[in-house]
Amino acid sequence: MYRKLYQTADQIEAVLRERKAPVAVVGGKVLPGFVEMLLQPAPGTKVNQVRALQADLALALGNANVRITQSGAHLAIQIPRETRAPVRLTTLMASVRDVPPYTAVLGLAEDGATLMACLSSPEVTHILIAGATGSGKTSLARSILISLCRFHRPSQFGLVILDPKRSHDAAFSRAVERHMLLGVAHTPDEANAALMRVVDVMERRTNLSDPQPRIAVYVDEMADLVQAGGARITDLLTRIAQRGREAGIHLIACTQKPSARVIGTLLKANLPLRLVGRVVSADDARVAAGMPATGAEKLMGNGDFIAVASGRVIRFQAAMPI
Repeated sequence: MYRKLYQTADQIEAVLRERKAPVAVVGGKVLPGFVEMLLQPAPGTKVNQVRALQADLALALGNANVRITQSGAHLAIQIPRETRAPVRLTTLMASVRDVPPYTAVLGLAEDGATLMACLSSPEVTHILIAGATGSGKTSLARSILISLCRFHRPSQFGLVILDPKRSHDAAFSRAVERHMLLGVAHTPDEANAALMRVVDVMERRTNLSDPQPRIAVYVDEMADLVQAGGARITDLLTRIAQRGREAGIHLIACTQKPSARVIGTLLKANLPLRLVGRVVSADDARVAAGMPATGAEKLMGNGDFIAVASGRVIRFQAAMPI
């Protein structure tokens, strides 16, 4: 492995030197899904020069999904591994201590630490999970919900599920059933009724200092539900996204189509934490992440994600729920 790493470092330096953008490889690490090499541009080499040579590096390294990003004071080249080590939710949950209330496990971050998200934080509050088919959206969402259920009693955390695709299996259902506040909503009419009950709870909780239980409303494919249910569904989801935090109610939504045209400008603007898996194009990556140049189109799929919040981007391998 070390020999391969040194060879890769030499290749990177040679390619960029030939393209008049010399750098020094000053470090690296092996992570579950990829190898990361840290670069120090030589005097006179601009960051944009290196970024513009991403395709040349991908060709030289024989890997189309090479990604160039920022890592602290250095540039980083992330190179997917041929085989990825699985990341299990049970393993990550067993490794963490003193978990803050209302915190979910997401996966393993690029620095090797367990990545978590606290729903009560203003930087999180509501979560949008976006990515193409095969990106691992549903598995990531299940890990989030299962970890929340395992870390809390039903009196502390409740769950409402809107599942227009009828995609949930028996193992997931068993893992969360004690926390379910309503039956799973499949049709637009069922979803509308469930959301109206959630909004009613939200209105009654006005001015409560510590509303209990916290409630997560999970939407398995938000774009499909919004298109089928129309304005009534969009309006209810938007009200929850705008006012839910103060009432202890949080929205966790998956979608392949995160555009404002599909899910509404106000709704999209109130989903501060974006978890983005592989998407088809750089434009789709920008729309999903809410910012440009995240490189989400270069992710590998199958649980390879970035977390985007408050202008920060963290790459991670999503935990497998079962």
